[in-house]
Amino acid sequence: MTQPVDFVDLFHAVDGGGNCLPGPHVPFGLLRVGPDMINHNTSGYATGEDIRHFSHTHVHGMGGQGRAGNIGIAPYAYNADERTIGQAYRDEEASLGYYAVTIDPRQGFGEMALGGGIRCELTATHHCAMHRYSFAEHHEPSLRFDLGACIGGRSTGGWGRWISPRVLIASSTCVGGWGHNLPYTVYARIELDRDVDQTSFLSSDMPSGRGLTGQGASLIARAGLKPVEGASQVTIRVGISLISVAQAQKHIKTELADRSFEDVQQATVAQWSNLLDRYSIQGGTESDRSLWYTLWQRLYTMPSDLGTDEVPWFTAKTRQFNDIGCLWDSVRCANSLFALVDPSFAIDLCNALIEISQEMGWLPDAWIMGGSAKVQGGCSAAVLFAEALRKKLPGLDANAALAALNKSQEQPSPDPNLQGRYPGWDVNGYLSTKTPNCTSRSVEYAFHDYCTAQVARSAADEETADKLEARAARLWDSWSDHKRCFGPRDEHGDPVDFNPWKPECRDFWNDPYFYEGTGHDYALTSWHLIPQLVERHGGADGFAAHLDQFMTDCYHWKEINLHVPWLYHACGMPHRSSQAVRQLMD
Repeated sequence: MTQPVDFVDLFHAVDGGGNCLPGPHVPFGLLRVGPDMINHNTSGYATGEDIRHFSHTHVHGMGGQGRAGNIGIAPYAYNADERTIGQAYRDEEASLGYYAVTIDPRQGFGEMALGGGIRCELTATHHCAMHRYSFAEHHEPSLRFDLGACIGGRSTGGWGRWISPRVLIASSTCVGGWGHNLPYTVYARIELDRDVDQTSFLSSDMPSGRGLTGQGASLIARAGLKPVEGASQVTIRVGISLISVAQAQKHIKTELADRSFEDVQQATVAQWSNLLDRYSIQGGTESDRSLWYTLWQRLYTMPSDLGTDEVPWFTAKTRQFNDIGCLWDSVRCANSLFALVDPSFAIDLCNALIEISQEMGWLPDAWIMGGSAKVQGGCSAAVLFAEALRKKLPGLDANAALAALNKSQEQPSPDPNLQGRYPGWDVNGYLSTKTPNCTSRSVEYAFHDYCTAQVARSAADEETADKLEARAARLWDSWSDHKRCFGPRDEHGDPVDFNPWKPECRDFWNDPYFYEGTGHDYALTSWHLIPQLVERHGGADGFAAHLDQFMTDCYHWKEINLHVPWLYHACGMPHRSSQAVRQLMD
């Protein structure tokens, strides 16, 4: 009988801008192991490109610049050296808890030198990975450890040391990649089930030859495998930590112990089964069901659950997360769903954001490796807090949420690109054209004020709630009856002409008026104003006609308008929503 886990397609959306991961991981795991290619996308993967190595930390499903890709391991059929770049592959397969591929050995810069492939298999737990490499009989197996591996950024330093013929410990400090340039450090303990010999390093200031310190590309360790009669396989256990090598060792003992590769793989599948078995679907084609379960699985890939013991930037009292990238995107689809199907996670994420605000000073819009990334709109945490409180989910302190929001939305920001707000909205009721993405930010500031007002009412602060609802309503001062959306205004408050259907520039994320969208996109994201929008379009029939035009001319665009097909409900036409959704599915 086919189970939900059998429907998941891990190669779905790995290319074409989807940037998803084919490698194994558990729900919200810190570790997501998989192949990194020579020419790769944000996640490190790209179909058909040569494999550089298998690394242990990846982001998933994100645009922009890459991130992570730390601690790489690659097997070779000969003595790999510093010239080694990448290896061709074939016979790739992936299922939950398992990834496998066959590498065709190459010598130097591409000359096919040795027959027989190396079968590479991966599985994972929350903080650990297991690699299993099977070599052909005539191979001279060796391993290359790229301790400074990094996607999107670069390694600025680190170290590695063989503490026995079977154990390599290491750390790598990196900067750059998506979000910010703050440094972060990843620690690893790597255990082999066979002895190594002929260990060497690309560069080293340790005369014993058993360790190295270095920067960037120089953090390369190499090792040959001692021959064992009849043995052509090596299994490697890797523990990863953001805290210490000792913590990485603890993870290996706790999560891998003496379990076999198959035991670990089956345990990972069981975790996904427990999650996906919560939901049952009927009807549709097999392709429909595959897509449905695949998207459920993708939903639980990020953020990374750090608990309270893998948080290096402060002493955590609540469950913390990494790779929140970012709320501007996820409040438009994923977070509302979590509030319905996994309310404990929804509340834990809210409390994690509040603690970040208390410890680091500001609520983040995106949070990765201990730093905030660009604020793309406003303070999207307001949406999470308001929804959790309106749904009466237990465990969220309305007063603490309101205090965090007041800091981010009312106090002057030293850098509004990364935290807080740009000045002007609270005084004028709009952001002028001197502010990047001025009108879309005005729309989002208004909605987030409305959400914060609902948080204030939950905290019994009616005065603050009334003030914020009144401020949110000032958005109407920027309404254009002619263009039927909100428009930009200059520093004198005068309207500026614009095209409501098209960005002003090709790099639409830098549009001066609307960030990654158009005027009509953002008018329809004023969720608290939908009844008034219906009226401004002349009633239900007029608003439905506008939605028809929007769906034809503008819909296939961004996550900011995923909700639009359901706005026919606001016209009293739910059947039109159903028709639109079915057409989009097809």
